Amino acid sequence: MAIWLDQRLEKGGLPTRHQMLMRRQICRIAIDFALQGDHDMRVLHDAHSDQALADIELAQAREAQAYFEQTMGRALEEDEPFETVDDVLHAKFEQLRKQAEQRERQKEKRKNQRTKTPSQLQAEQLLNDAQGALRSIYRQLASAVHPDRESDPLERARKTQLMSDANTAYSRGDLLTLLHLQLESNLTETQIASNLAHDKIAALTGLITQRTQGIQRELRDVELDAIGEFGMSPAATVSEASLSRHLATLQRRLHSEITAIKSDLLTVRDDLGLKRWLKEQDAD
Repeated sequence: MAIWLDQRLEKGGLPTRHQMLMRRQICRIAIDFALQGDHDMRVLHDAHSDQALADIELAQAREAQAYFEQTMGRALEEDEPFETVDDVLHAKFEQLRKQAEQRERQKEKRKNQRTKTPSQLQAEQLLNDAQGALRSIYRQLASAVHPDRESDPLERARKTQLMSDANTAYSRGDLLTLLHLQLESNLTETQIASNLAHDKIAALTGLITQRTQGIQRELRDVELDAIGEFGMSPAATVSEASLSRHLATLQRRLHSEITAIKSDLLTVRDDLGLKRWLKEQDAD
């Protein structure tokens, strides 16, 4: 529509008021695409606007900077002047992140300076036991699947993959994967049981709990990415069914918008329809 209005303006023959309304609509439509990175729409906007989009963005950035600095009571850190509101928001979040990290370091420092309670000492011992048990499982697994000790090419390839998986699992503290790899490596039940002594069970259980919590956090991160990617409600529960419903709603909405745009393009084909359409848009 913005391109069609621009082309119609070039033909001339319209009253000054209608030309002004057309330029206003061109700018209104083009700015959304321009802010998303469309260079042609930025050029089209600036050709019909009294103020270049870069100047508008700069003014908005200054207003946002002044607001945040007044609210936070301190200046935002900047290597060069902010050009857009996004630059200001990025600087704000970066400053908040640094402040949070500083608070966490101070909290950790105070924590280390305090005498540890029996429960803290017990937790540390449990963590050390868990790390020791994990290390024992990894070493046993590495010894069993080391590819350099295998002469058969196919078996060497299989063990190379097992070794790679074991290294990854160990670096992530992924006990469940290491236990699964033990089964794949053809270790005997006696060999596997040697790392599951009674005094290690509690420590290994703690590792499983930590890993479960980590997986839950990773899953929530994936859900948040999906929510942001598809414009879903922050409170939405992401599932195949909910995502399908949301995409179906988006499809209907886009179809409705496309139908409306096609109808508008038919309406403005003659000057009488164009004037009526401009009047409706100006009323909105």
